[in-house]
Amino acid sequence: MKEKHITSGRKKQKQNTRDKLLEASRQLLEKKVTLTMENVAEKAGISRATVYRYYTNIDSLSMDLILQLDVPNPETIFSNNEGASHKDAILGIQKAYLDFSLRNEQTSRQFLAAVLASSNPNMRRGKNRINTLKEHFKSNKVDLSEEDKEKLVHLSVLLMGIESIITAKDVCGLDNRTATDTLSWGLQMILKGCSVDKWSVVQQF
Repeated sequence: MKEKHITSGRKKQKQNTRDKLLEASRQLLEKKVTLTMENVAEKAGISRATVYRYYTNIDSLSMDLILQLDVPNPETIFSNNEGASHKDAILGIQKAYLDFSLRNEQTSRQFLAAVLASSNPNMRRGKNRINTLKEHFKSNKVDLSEEDKEKLVHLSVLLMGIESIITAKDVCGLDNRTATDTLSWGLQMILKGCSVDKWSVVQQF
């Protein structure tokens, strides 16, 4: 979003226009329509020139869309998992991000498409998941080398985002429940192989 434009002049009117654009985008995504600057403008009842005053391209609009969502908060996840075993805590992190991806599936898919099409290094996916898992291992003693912890973090991330949901549903043909059950089972098997059940109980954060 072009912050300079939104914060100058008639702020309330500009905020209302921005909200219209985001709501139009959400409605299009709910109908599984691929977003373009043109169809967002038409849906919002706003000129295409106006849309470009707010967003440089569809990638920047997609980024703004995902930022408006209720992304899982690590502190809330940790609080919910307090006193849980390491295995259950990590599975809890997975569940939080899978539930988020399914609640916001079309927006997440659009964001992923924008990231893949963009050359902007600031548009990265998975950062929240990686940071949450790293914070978990940083705050809790585990019987793994630093190298193995890093590998476990990365492998776990592969099983808890929109990418894994797309693979489970589009490639494997699974429904939502079967997809989440399968991804949870996969992470459980990985954690079992790492002898996670032998680790101590999760500490307070």
